[in-house]
Amino acid sequence: MSLWHSRETAGKLHEPSLTFPRARARMIAEVIAAYGRHLLLRDAQQQVHKARPFGRALEIVCGDRVQCEPHGTELLVCAALPRACLLRRSSARGRSEPVAANFTQLAAVAAPVPAPDMFLLDRYLCAAASLGLQALIVMNKNDIPESRALREQLAAHAALGYDLLSVNADSAAGAAPLRERLRGHTTILVGQSGVGKSSLTRLLTGEEGDIAIGALLRDQEGRHTTTASRLYDCDGDRIIDAPGVRDFAPAIDDLDATTLGFREIARLAGQCRFLDCRHMQEPGCAVREAVATGAIDARRYESYRRLRRLYEQLWRQRPERERAGRR
Repeated sequence: MSLWHSRETAGKLHEPSLTFPRARARMIAEVIAAYGRHLLLRDAQQQVHKARPFGRALEIVCGDRVQCEPHGTELLVCAALPRACLLRRSSARGRSEPVAANFTQLAAVAAPVPAPDMFLLDRYLCAAASLGLQALIVMNKNDIPESRALREQLAAHAALGYDLLSVNADSAAGAAPLRERLRGHTTILVGQSGVGKSSLTRLLTGEEGDIAIGALLRDQEGRHTTTASRLYDCDGDRIIDAPGVRDFAPAIDDLDATTLGFREIARLAGQCRFLDCRHMQEPGCAVREAVATGAIDARRYESYRRLRRLYEQLWRQRPERERAGRR
């Protein structure tokens, strides 16, 4: 298929009802970085262009394939092609906001320092479940003494079948387990600030100049300078390095209303007395019984309870017509 398309083909794409400025032609490109309304695109000839979306209604994220047209010294993005997948987060008002698109697996990176947030990790795993994608847990900085405690904290995840990779971003050999798991995939790296996602990306891709590497503060609170998702090539495979976060809530529109993406909840939910059991206070709840006997990890169950409360709070903030539609 030709890179350039006539305006007659544009109606088949998803675009808002806007009047675009007259242009000579349109082209297909891939978004390799999105800094708010500022985009970097890569075309079929591997040339990189600055761009911006045309109109406020068009939400474009890293990984999108887009239709665009020349406009002065930059490109205007007119439409996004259909996405194979889209990671979204919930805003404080419960709205779904796009994060990144068109990846095939999610790798949640954790480290002994800064202190790992297991609840945040769980939420990324739930987001992967909502997309039907494979999720990996990458334990970085395995060369420091605190790494043993992190492995113990992740024992419950291993028991649930999550793949745990132990890596070290200080050497190619240390990152080898992750490199092997990247093969054949576009992988998004997510996690807390300071866990080493950008360091791993730099090591795996050889990109030295334009990946911002952060530093740990004296109080060991992670912070780095990556401010937007960025797509990189890695020996034929691809990595999306997402910004480090302090908090993350999966889009409530995407989560399974019964399990919220927790594997252990899904395995037992069918055994509860009530079909609409929330697994919070209901009698005859198989999930709560499993927690009491130790069959379900208590910390993981608390993670479920926190996300359940947030999920219901965010839905209550939606307009009545939207809440009625999900009943």
